Amino acid sequence: MKTIIVATDFSAAANNALGYAANLASAVDADLVLFNAYHTSTHAINGMVGPEVLDRLVRNNEKQLQDLSDETAQKYNLSVSWVSKTDDTIEGLNHYVKDHHPDLVVIGMESNVFSYELLGNTTTAAIKHLKTPILVVPRMATFSSIEKILYAYEPSYLDQHNQLDLMKEIARKFRAQLEVFHVDTHPKKDHPENEENLIHAANTILKDIPHTYSTVSNETIAEGIALEVDHYNADLLVMVPHKTGFLASLFKGSNTRRVSLKTKVPLLVIPNGE
Repeated sequence: MKTIIVATDFSAAANNALGYAANLASAVDADLVLFNAYHTSTHAINGMVGPEVLDRLVRNNEKQLQDLSDETAQKYNLSVSWVSKTDDTIEGLNHYVKDHHPDLVVIGMESNVFSYELLGNTTTAAIKHLKTPILVVPRMATFSSIEKILYAYEPSYLDQHNQLDLMKEIARKFRAQLEVFHVDTHPKKDHPENEENLIHAANTILKDIPHTYSTVSNETIAEGIALEVDHYNADLLVMVPHKTGFLASLFKGSNTRRVSLKTKVPLLVIPNGE
């Protein structure tokens, strides 16, 4: 991992994600890039604000970004640069990612990863459009180390060319325990070979990484994963999106009141690519 981009709007959630990303970058010896998309006000768009005022607002935003970059570099002893765009956040980020090919994009959020309705448009849009791994960091998540990784495994979601390289790299770097976890929403007691096939497929992909495998039956995937995050005491949850809007489909119909979903675990989304 060489380059990590952190999307920031200077909010508490974004600042927390930056701290998490900085600790991660320090551990893996990566450079940080702070990305900010500055949105002009409706008054400015309608021509009610003069160009001098608009220019000053943009320069003030860039100064804030520069100060945050300098502060982060000094605090964590990292190489930190910044990019400011007067563009839609996801559109600008998407263009930058395509041009510079970072290894990871980090985004903060106010809620936990199981409160889908609270994830926000920026997070869900990033997962939908960006073709690079994304780390979603809840505001209350803190970085100490990554000792346990939970990979929520569904073989039909995983493209044959996706070797989960970033997850493997993190597991090796932190010498983390890796559990491959599958939620069976339609258990078939008469077909035990199904689980054997799942295990074989997982072992083939992760043959060079020590890991364990477990599976449970649950009516909803979200609930099954949430329970295992707590039970396994995971530091990182890893998922592969299988289609546009996968988070919405994942949590649709999930009775989250039946589970304690106050988890602070970050979510690493590894897309299949083009």
